[in-house]
Amino acid sequence: MENRTESLIATLREARGRKGWSQRDLSQRAGMTQAHISRIENGAVDLKLSTFLELARLLDLEPILAPRSALSALNAVIREADANREARSVRGAANSLQQLVRIARLQHPKEPAVERLSELLRDLHPLEPLFRTPSELAELQDITDQLQSAGRHADLANLKKAVDRLAQLRNRLVHSQPKTGRPAYSLDDED
Repeated sequence: MENRTESLIATLREARGRKGWSQRDLSQRAGMTQAHISRIENGAVDLKLSTFLELARLLDLEPILAPRSALSALNAVIREADANREARSVRGAANSLQQLVRIARLQHPKEPAVERLSELLRDLHPLEPLFRTPSELAELQDITDQLQSAGRHADLANLKKAVDRLAQLRNRLVHSQPKTGRPAYSLDDED
């Protein structure tokens, strides 16, 4: 029983991470303290079913009771859904395009667009937190599809267009983020 509880808690923690929420973000949405969320995630409290259900639903999880005989089929469906989500993620897009870069370098040696694409892909991993909306991820997936199509057909013109789109998306994400934090110093009215 202990192992299953740990697995449920780990699922909640992973779902929170996928959403990009901190414990504080989840606590505000759930109306709980951040310390309580921390104790839940560390297994330091006995998690009530009502609390578990509330947190799961906030994290876009739907707990279900299934017959044991259906568990292997259900797990296969979940693994496939996870694989599809990974393929649509920033990391999945960057990973799938690495192979394209290797092929494009063979087809178009010393092509600046291919080197630019390689540089943009290195930028994608650290920029993953800046992809905040489904439309941004959908745009990235559309660009990925365009790049892969151009690579399959050795279409240099479309490759260049897709690389330009990827650079524009990157620049828009980087430059549209609000500045956070506080200044290193402030001027007081008193002098």
